[in-house]
Amino acid sequence: MEAFDLHNPVHRVTVDQFHRMIDAGVFRDGDRVELIDGEMRDMTPIGPPHGSSTDRLTMLFAPAFADVAIVRVQGALVLDDGTEVYPDLMLLKLRQDRYAKAHPVGDDALLVIEVADRSLATDAGVKRAKYACAGIRRYWVVDLPNRQLHDYRDPDRFSGRYRQLHTLSEGVLPIKIEEVDLQVDIAELFPV
Repeated sequence: MEAFDLHNPVHRVTVDQFHRMIDAGVFRDGDRVELIDGEMRDMTPIGPPHGSSTDRLTMLFAPAFADVAIVRVQGALVLDDGTEVYPDLMLLKLRQDRYAKAHPVGDDALLVIEVADRSLATDAGVKRAKYACAGIRRYWVVDLPNRQLHDYRDPDRFSGRYRQLHTLSEGVLPIKIEEVDLQVDIAELFPV
């Protein structure tokens, strides 16, 4: 019996190839798959706490930014030729076509938010690095198990790191995006 060679290169796909696979029906309806560095990865299922937190974020951001940004829930974001992810919520630059011709890219995102339950290691690890490399100005991880908000700011595209991290478990976080001032009550982000 021949031993399996772990040193064989992995076959990676591009975002374009990924879309052709989707169009060809390779994935079933309801499959939650994203592409990171050319590798297709199953996304963790959305449990009730995750869904509740995403709803809370949507209810907070949608009315506040209705006239100045697009609030997109679990939509595609292309970070590079081999990465297309589906963050839980994004604030996107307002465009006339509402991104009808192409998915948004890193420079279009004003804020990206991941709600992390079982996905905390990925969201605070590889995704954080990918978002920094793509120049995502502000990235939040709503850490459900620890009831904390990790607020990453000031990306370094070359190192894949953020220069600032603020972790909050209570209080109010003032934010200003597209001339909108918003006071975010940290406790309101988490299910009761």
